[in-house]
Amino acid sequence: MGVLRHGATMEEHKIPGSLARIIFNSVEEQIGEHGLNMFLTKAGLEAYIDNLPPDDDTPTLPMDKFKRAIGLVIDLFGEKAARPLLLRWGRLTFTYALENKPTLFGLAGVMTKFMSDEGKIRFILKRVLKESEKLYNVPHILTENDAYFQIEIQNCFYCGDLTSQNCLCWPPVGFWEKMMEWISQQHHEVKEIECMAQGAVSCKFIISKKPLSPE
Repeated sequence: MGVLRHGATMEEHKIPGSLARIIFNSVEEQIGEHGLNMFLTKAGLEAYIDNLPPDDDTPTLPMDKFKRAIGLVIDLFGEKAARPLLLRWGRLTFTYALENKPTLFGLAGVMTKFMSDEGKIRFILKRVLKESEKLYNVPHILTENDAYFQIEIQNCFYCGDLTSQNCLCWPPVGFWEKMMEWISQQHHEVKEIECMAQGAVSCKFIISKKPLSPE
């Protein structure tokens, strides 16, 4: 199980209520309404008991509290049980963005119509990372080599001030897995390769340019 890591600070910044609702609803699906209320109390989010954040882009939840909530999911459930929950949260976040961000994905579909699959991925990934920087107020840096797109998240909040022997940032992995399925209609390898929870200076991910071979 992860152990809370102290000393990290994050500039005051608020994320949209819709993103907070997704993770709160995911927790409730796992442990019920009473369990969710206990979770919110332990996370210092009692104000949201029976009063979930607005389901829109209104800046609502301070980033430091959001970061603590993600860490608490891992701390309470343990890494093994938290992984599918947070992967699902990432996938649901992509689905929400796809339905509610027409300027991000609708126009991208038109503009990439005649691009190669790799070109589509690159174009959409750049737009998504730029939007993520605005939402979360942390740098998302894209590089690539012949085989992979590489993403670095500096001052990453997904690992929630935890320490672990394992990579813990599952929400973006779930988000990018779902995004890649939408772009190419195929599955791609998406994996975190370095994590601040392990003592790395930033969190780094890879996304394969080629789809995985059918099993």
